[in-house]
Amino acid sequence: MYSIGEFSKIGSVSTKTLRYYDEIGLIHPASVDQTTHYRYYAETQIDDILTILELKNLDLRLEQIKAVMENKDASLLKYFLNQRMEEINSEVDKKRQLYKRIEQKIQALQSGGKPMATENTLEVITKTFQPQWVMSRKETIVIDEIGTVIGQVFEAIFKNGLQPAGPVMTFYLDEEFNHDHAAIEVCIPVSKHIEGIKGMKWLEPGLCAMCTYYGVYSKLGKAYASVLKWIEDHSYHIASAPFDCYLNDPAAVKDPEDLITQVWFPIAK
Repeated sequence: MYSIGEFSKIGSVSTKTLRYYDEIGLIHPASVDQTTHYRYYAETQIDDILTILELKNLDLRLEQIKAVMENKDASLLKYFLNQRMEEINSEVDKKRQLYKRIEQKIQALQSGGKPMATENTLEVITKTFQPQWVMSRKETIVIDEIGTVIGQVFEAIFKNGLQPAGPVMTFYLDEEFNHDHAAIEVCIPVSKHIEGIKGMKWLEPGLCAMCTYYGVYSKLGKAYASVLKWIEDHSYHIASAPFDCYLNDPAAVKDPEDLITQVWFPIAK
């Protein structure tokens, strides 16, 4: 038997981490002294802790590692690894796009461009949102993970034999934006209504102040500022959660400056 300190050296993890792994059910001590509460691990658990270390080094999440350890299923591990590879490819694409934007900014500065770009005033209009059936999913996430939630909604649509019938929309449910703890709802219009499907709802935000923005998502704040100022200037108030409507697919757009996003704020007097 190995003490928790000895086992932490074998697994290259801290004793605090081993206690956490015990708490979440990833790997339990083989025995715990009832008097001293010292934890001990068996020789047969060495392969387990080394496998956990290997899978962590492959950047799998703890819940994925736990599922693999519990099921001892090679096909499940392969699925998780393929999923991680897709995520890495997506991250690499984003870094390439960022590199390109940085390169373009440097070139613009070298040509005498302004350090801070100025933009024309964005047009804000009132428009009644066309009511429609959507498939929806609410989550509280790190906002960078929104693509995963969108994918889950698409999965639910196809699983139920439906087809998307409009652009993806993201509703922001918090009064204040929190990048690391954002309460959001993703909605995607569907081709028809089927009674009893989980996540299907009738979406009817009503009258909205709306602005169309062309460019990278990181600058959408310009559109938000324009809409909020318009609402104040015209003596309206915000009636319900604002939402973005993505009119084209970032994966299909070569230049992020070609992205088209509508910002909608439901309003009332």
